[in-house]
Amino acid sequence: MNDDLPALLRRTQRITFFFLSIGCIGLAAWPEGKPYFGGFIIGLIGGLLAAYHLAWRVTTIGEMAASGRKSRRGFGFLSRAAIGVLAVLVSVEKLHFNLAATAAGIFALPLVTLLLGLFAIRHQRDGQSTDERGEK
Repeated sequence: MNDDLPALLRRTQRITFFFLSIGCIGLAAWPEGKPYFGGFIIGLIGGLLAAYHLAWRVTTIGEMAASGRKSRRGFGFLSRAAIGVLAVLVSVEKLHFNLAATAAGIFALPLVTLLLGLFAIRHQRDGQSTDERGEK
């Protein structure tokens, strides 16, 4: 499982960059939609930071469990929530973007990560690698 986490993070990062590029193209093609596309972009960035934080916490807790120590802290929900709130505050209060678009951007990445994890479990049962890119 330790090998799957970096692969899932790379896939999540690639999908985030894809959505970020779609948001930038949307900003360029439809300037009137700036509050929506801008909010979605800020939400995606906040969601990516929260995903990195969660991966760091999972790795830390796994290393502690492997060494026999107990973790006093959990998976850092309050820290990830604070990242989300900070993204909302920057997006809505400072940049005047749409709140719903920002929330959609924040929640899009955990849903993508969940789906990627479920697909990775299915492929693992089939005997295929989760990070195969065609290189030999």
